[in-house]
Amino acid sequence: MMNNDNSITVETKLFGYIAENAQSSRFAAMTNKLFKENSINAMVIPMNIRPDDVAFTISQMRGSKLSGAVIATEYQEEAFSLLDRSVKSVSENGYCDFIRIDNGMLNGELMMPDALARYAERDDWEGDIALNALSRYFYDLITEEKKG
Repeated sequence: MMNNDNSITVETKLFGYIAENAQSSRFAAMTNKLFKENSINAMVIPMNIRPDDVAFTISQMRGSKLSGAVIATEYQEEAFSLLDRSVKSVSENGYCDFIRIDNGMLNGELMMPDALARYAERDDWEGDIALNALSRYFYDLITEEKKG
């Protein structure tokens, strides 16, 4: 369970949000709110990464404490070139928007098309449907394994 003060513990699953201006996106805040409301001990950390540092940052995630990272549009093609494995849709499209780290391996996934397909029909969200859908889909993606 997340602490009320949003502190990170040894058990907290950490996910990066890698973008050039990650702090200006609402993705991390929206997803962290979902985690907290549902007592999920996970946190998304915005990571402002310059274009000349993205390859180093992603390649070094293999040995980090991160469970994965959501990749912003501007870095999705470069992230694809650094993957150890990927799902079929990533290989077919040549980019990825989510990297899951398993046993030091970078596994690429493609979330946004699935998120939009699953949540595009909703009319209960104000504002950016893509951001809401991605945030909700990401939450579902990493918490469904706990439910099953």
